[in-house]
Amino acid sequence: MKRVLLLLLITFTLSCCNNNDDNPQNPLDQLPPATQTGANTFGCLINGEPFVVSNTSQQTAIYQGGGVQFGAGGVYIVVLDPFEIGVNYQFMDLGQGQARVRYFEDPNPQLGCHYEYNDTYQGTVRFTKIDTVNYIISGTFEFSSVTDNCENINITNGRFDLQYIP
Repeated sequence: MKRVLLLLLITFTLSCCNNNDDNPQNPLDQLPPATQTGANTFGCLINGEPFVVSNTSQQTAIYQGGGVQFGAGGVYIVVLDPFEIGVNYQFMDLGQGQARVRYFEDPNPQLGCHYEYNDTYQGTVRFTKIDTVNYIISGTFEFSSVTDNCENINITNGRFDLQYIP
């Protein structure tokens, strides 16, 4: 009987241990998976911290006027026609087949930082799926931006899988 109680006590004690403090979760694991199904996911790392927008009312994806505009939670990207799967579109002034970050607003509203497209000094967007029948765009993005009196913003490991409005 003593052995059974000792075994139960050891099992209970070990099951209560929390190793999360010793092993913090990888920020990449907190991003949505890189899907291509129109799952309405959008996420990235902002200066190494996970940023995920899962609320569809805060997401947008619209194709109109010869280009697609998409984004979520203050990060909005524009890419003009023609755009294709597997091409790295550089962020720059908009011209045919080019991209730009329309604007990025820091998710920390107390800072009041607002980055316009001309504040972006490097970056790319790449489509992994463009489905014009089911209206799905999926892909990856990254960029860096700077503005006066605010910290530099480095967006990495960005991914999106959105249903767009034609």
